[in-house]
Amino acid sequence: MEKSRISKIEFWCLIAILVFALFLRVYNLGHASLWIDESLSSLVSKNILEKGVPFLDSGDLYGGAYVFHYIQAFFLFFFMNEFGARIFSALIGVLTVLLSYFIGREYSKSGGIISALFMSVFFLEVFFSRQARYYQLFQLMFFLSLYLLYKSKENPKFLYLAIVSFFITLDTKIAGIILAPFFILHILFYNRKQWFLSLIPAFFFVRDFIPASTLSSVSVASPSSGLTEESSSLVRHYISKYFSYTSNMLYMLILFVPGLIWAFFKKKRLTMLIILPSLIMLTGIFSLEVFALRYAYFFAFPIVLYSSLLMSFLYEKFGKILIIAIIALLIIPSNIFFPYTYVNVLKPIDYNYNDPTAPWTDYKLLPENLTAELKSNTTLISLFSGDVEWYIRKPDFVIPFSMDGRGDDHISFINATGDIVDRYSGAKIINYSDMPDRPYYVTADYFSFSKLKAVQRENFDKLTGDCKVIYESMSLRVFYCNILN
Repeated sequence: MEKSRISKIEFWCLIAILVFALFLRVYNLGHASLWIDESLSSLVSKNILEKGVPFLDSGDLYGGAYVFHYIQAFFLFFFMNEFGARIFSALIGVLTVLLSYFIGREYSKSGGIISALFMSVFFLEVFFSRQARYYQLFQLMFFLSLYLLYKSKENPKFLYLAIVSFFITLDTKIAGIILAPFFILHILFYNRKQWFLSLIPAFFFVRDFIPASTLSSVSVASPSSGLTEESSSLVRHYISKYFSYTSNMLYMLILFVPGLIWAFFKKKRLTMLIILPSLIMLTGIFSLEVFALRYAYFFAFPIVLYSSLLMSFLYEKFGKILIIAIIALLIIPSNIFFPYTYVNVLKPIDYNYNDPTAPWTDYKLLPENLTAELKSNTTLISLFSGDVEWYIRKPDFVIPFSMDGRGDDHISFINATGDIVDRYSGAKIINYSDMPDRPYYVTADYFSFSKLKAVQRENFDKLTGDCKVIYESMSLRVFYCNILN
């Protein structure tokens, strides 16, 4: 049978995998509270429904990821809740599994099914597919662009689709500019009749390369600048932090290396197209001034792909005896046997991934009577306003802080009338020299509070010093500040 044709057994196996992947991604999808970035994306999409454009209430235009936010807005039109905010990412996650099938099948007859199987249950793929954020879309479009570019050598029509995919990748995250040189070179070497299309990625490369490169804190500094050793130390520090997230999946990293080498000798061009831009982007992420698992998440795709392909190569070399090993690798490191350090999700989950770099505040746990009181006309003051606005209401005042620890204030924004307001909600920024009248409530989520600098904490203590803590959890404190005697 030709490799390009799919047997009925393979077809139905793929359907079963995709259905199970969808089930894992939509199961109780609206149960967990939105984490900070999710609430921001959800409010952006909600504003699209109200205004037609992603202008926040402050008047600030939330640029980027337009494709994601407009489609997310479409689903929020029907479901104005966590499910509606997340369902697009869940569907994208299933398409990512399908993409792994097509790429895996380029390498071997069984590579498609085995790659799709492991991609469907890999824990990071499941968790990020359950987020109301654009990271899953970026991963899909990043590798879809490369796959379509690879296929364009055989069929030039794929090149037009690859260009569209590249554009969506770049729209989703500026880091997608990494793909531009690969598009340019591939078109000039393998798609010479469509050479003019190389001008499109070339234009974006010139336009976006410089601003994208400024995201990195590690520049090509000369030894005389005195930053080289410090920068190198910073890179090593972040590499070790990212590596600490792989302790439960070290066996996959071990399988990844021979799988990658074996795949290279089978399909050199495809392997180079997938791995080179991935490694370049990963290296750039290591040099960012901030650390977050979501920045490096996209690299989960090649790890799962090539570790899975190793199993398919061995299966085709040694026969059915390898089915035992495949089943073992699927089941043993799953959440059936390891409920806290699992690699594969076989039992459905309904909670957020325990990732301190993606903080969340569980406003759903607030007592109903307290939530009702906070929604009333009593003055409400908050730190980060996005999740407060989603679950309670827009605060009256916002306390400024630094979102990533750099600088002092990422919250304040000067609107069209010259007023200083919260960038996300449009609420007034609190003025400590002219305190709001009591009574008032203050919501202090742990993430935002931890980012306050020394002077900001002193001001916060003045604001809440004689107030009563009426609610406290691991992620949130609520203060009630009554009228002074």
